[in-house]
Amino acid sequence: MSILRIISTVPFELHPGDPTLLGWLTVAFYLGAAAGCLATAWFAKRIFNDGRARAHQIIWLGLAAILFFLGVNKQLDLQSWFTAVVKAVAWEQGWYAYGQQAQVLFLAGFGLVGVTAVVSLGWLVRRSWRHYLFVFLGLLVILRFIVVRIGTFYAIPLPELSQFTGGFRINGALELIGAAVITLTALNNLRQISTTPLADTPNLEY
Repeated sequence: MSILRIISTVPFELHPGDPTLLGWLTVAFYLGAAAGCLATAWFAKRIFNDGRARAHQIIWLGLAAILFFLGVNKQLDLQSWFTAVVKAVAWEQGWYAYGQQAQVLFLAGFGLVGVTAVVSLGWLVRRSWRHYLFVFLGLLVILRFIVVRIGTFYAIPLPELSQFTGGFRINGALELIGAAVITLTALNNLRQISTTPLADTPNLEY
């Protein structure tokens, strides 16, 4: 059976995500960060003076899309459907025979892809690193949270950050921290908008 055929057999169902005060606060932080990234993309030509406005627009629009998705996913729990798909594919392809080894390999691959993407993005914008440094830190913090969540789904033990924080568990706050750092970076970028009148500068390039 093809993978697409397997996916079609998994019913798409939405489940309550995290309807707690912290959960909704996290959603607000994600959406605020997405709005900040969208605004940065909108005014990219007046923020970045390296002649690569289109590249910066694409990057910040991509960040806005990712953060918006994470905010929506926080309450729609889309990862449950994704997990069901992964399990269905693993069962059909016989990967369950490898047990937790396959799960650890999947998690390591996901983490490696995420870190590689952040590092590659950093290399692309190295000439404007001041506008991105804390964005990358925020993304790495959020990525750490996601990796831990995936590890929880598959019962993969991961080292707790509490060993560095006096026993206080901060993993649940990593999303807030990451989104807040990205939001502050976007706001700082917006403060650097040049004095060129808005009417004289196109908003977005296509």
